[in-house]
Amino acid sequence: MIFEINDHFITETNAETKRYNKGGLIVNEGQTSFFFYYLISGELHVYNDAPEGKEFLQHKVKEKQFFGEPAILLNLPLPGNVKVVSESAKILKIRKEKFLQYLKNHPDWCIEFMKSIAEKSIQKSNALKNIVFLNPEDRIIKQFNDYKEGKNEKTVIKLTRKEVSNMTGLRIETIIRTIKKMEKDGKLEIINGKVYY
Repeated sequence: MIFEINDHFITETNAETKRYNKGGLIVNEGQTSFFFYYLISGELHVYNDAPEGKEFLQHKVKEKQFFGEPAILLNLPLPGNVKVVSESAKILKIRKEKFLQYLKNHPDWCIEFMKSIAEKSIQKSNALKNIVFLNPEDRIIKQFNDYKEGKNEKTVIKLTRKEVSNMTGLRIETIIRTIKKMEKDGKLEIINGKVYY
């Protein structure tokens, strides 16, 4: 869910703006934070380190979204690492007590914030269901559809095999084999090494 943050919010919460470069870690898995985080610009990945140096991508954070809210609200360690995957990112850090006071003073905004947490919860539940119940082809199709964000026209999928592997929990070899089969079955095209779906 997208939140428009205005100057009034920044002033009232004493929010601090920070810039990060590509690959920069914003928070580490297991860290407890006293700040809420909001992505002004850029793109982030929330992931866990998996065996053999792999990363398991929990989800992407896009512009105008909060991240880490459940753990921060509950004073729990953050459940994943958050790193910058765009060339740079601009982030607001808001002290927990200031943010909570803002929610108390602005009940309509508080309701929208709660809805965003509920929306994320449903998305995570669906993602887990997909990993458990879908076959490799269906998992890949689900990720490609999410990438296209509802667009019907054929689109170049600018995800690496490693990223698709991290998102689906499948091995890279399975990704390659399944995409080749999907091309053979006419479900996607590969042109100059790029996947069009």
